Parts: sequence; C-alpha cells; structure tokens
Amino acid sequence: MKVLHLFFLLFIGFSYYSSAQLVNIEKKRIAYKEGFQGNINFSFNIIQNTSKITQGSNTTHLQFVKKKHTFLILNDYTIMKVKSENDKYDLIDQNFQHFRYNYSIIDTNKFNFEFFIQRQQNKIKYIDLRFLTGTGLRFCIFDNEFASFYIAPLFMYENEILSDSAHTNTKMIKASIYSSFGFVLTDKVCFNNVIYYQPALVDLASMNNFEPVEDFRLFSESSLSFQIFKKIHFAMVFELAYDSRPPDELIDKPLFYNLKNELIFKF
Repeated sequence: MKVLHLFFLLFIGFSYYSSAQLVNIEKKRIAYKEGFQGNINFSFNIIQNTSKITQGSNTTHLQFVKKKHTFLILNDYTIMKVKSENDKYDLIDQNFQHFRYNYSIIDTNKFNFEFFIQRQQNKIKYIDLRFLTGTGLRFCIFDNEFASFYIAPLFMYENEILSDSAHTNTKMIKASIYSSFGFVLTDKVCFNNVIYYQPALVDLASMNNFEPVEDFRLFSESSLSFQIFKKIHFAMVFELAYDSRPPDELIDKPLFYNLKNELIFKF
C-alpha cells in the first residue's frame, strides 16, 4: 500500500501532513473556570489524488475544575480508508488518549503540580504504541487579560514500540520542558505559541550506544484564532517538529512541518 501525504479539509483551507510525533497538550487546555467545560471537533474529508482517501475524525476535550484541582481528558481518533494500487481498500487509524491532573499549590493556576498519562498509536508515523507517564511543576510567569506566559520542567517515562524495519522498542526516562505564550490582539482574535523540548536522559532497555541529550525531539506550534460566532472559532495553525532519531523509514526526514486550518465548537 502506498501512503500519501494527508490534506486536512474542514470545508475551508488545506493541510500538509507532517510526521511530527508530539502532541500539543497546552493547546488542549481551556481557560480556567470552575465546573465542567469542553469542546468537540468533527471532520470528514474525501481526497482524490494518485489514490482515493476517505477520512473521518473526532476530537473530544473535557475539563473539570474544582477549587485547586483541574482534570483534563482528551480523546482524538482518526480513521482513513485508502485505496491501494491493487484497487483494494485499507483502513488506517490513528488515535491518542490523554489524562492530566493539575493541583494549584500556591494560587489558582499560578504554580501547579502536574501528573499525566498518555497512550498513542499512529501507523503512518510507524508508532504501534507510545505510552507516556510523567510529573513535574508548571509555573505561571504572568497571566492577565492581554497576555500569558507559562513554563514547565517535567520528567516522564516513555515506552515506544515502532513498526519500522528495526521493530524498535525503547524504554526511556526523558525530560519534557515546554513553554506556552499567548496574547490577545482584539476581543475576537488571539495568538498562541508553545514549544516542547524532550531530551532522553536514561535508556532503561540498554546503555550501549546511547548518547543522552543527543536523542531528543523539538516541537513548536503557533496558532492565530478568530471567533466567528459565540461558540464557533476558526484557527490557522503552523507546526514545526524535529526528531533527532526518527524511525528508519524517515531517517532522511528529521524536520517536518504542518500547516492547517481548524473549525472548533466550544461549550
């Protein structure tokens, strides 16, 4: 089967598919507010190129806040029906589930303890399974009605099983350091940027031929969003990712980018 670059079409815009392997959790956070919040995103695409691709996606984000406690649950699922060269159809799915708990140590949303668990599968990126769990602190440098800036040094355990030619199976302790910045341009337009840096610290499977910090991932996402209606938002998003040690099949493509448009319903 011949896998193609994917195009993200949500009635308007386009997307160039990338193999970036990080998930931007900062983007999934919802503004701090007591009680239950969330948003649901649906898309359905039909693509005809050298092959025919039918794609359906659903993203559900739920957040619950009670005093100093914040719970975030994410579930993203995409399934594609791809026509191969022998006129048969293959089903390809990619998904991730994420749970994150925040506890405000000093002041509401200013100095937080974080704990998270994540599971991810993506056949196109050669990920049979990626399991993460980690913890750390998240600091608010400033946050007001015009702008915000957060930084978080975390540590995590990663177990990754790839479907590449080497059938790679790694178990590592990594740092996961990220910063998040956003500012309001008008009452209906805002800009956000997040940068992740994830260097490997300890290889739990084997210490042979392992170079700490030389094995790392770097990811940046910038978005410009517009409020169209009260609960409907449109966003232009640009992602840039670098993997120092990608799967064997992507060894000559360590740098990836993704440009996409999104239509989001918030409640």
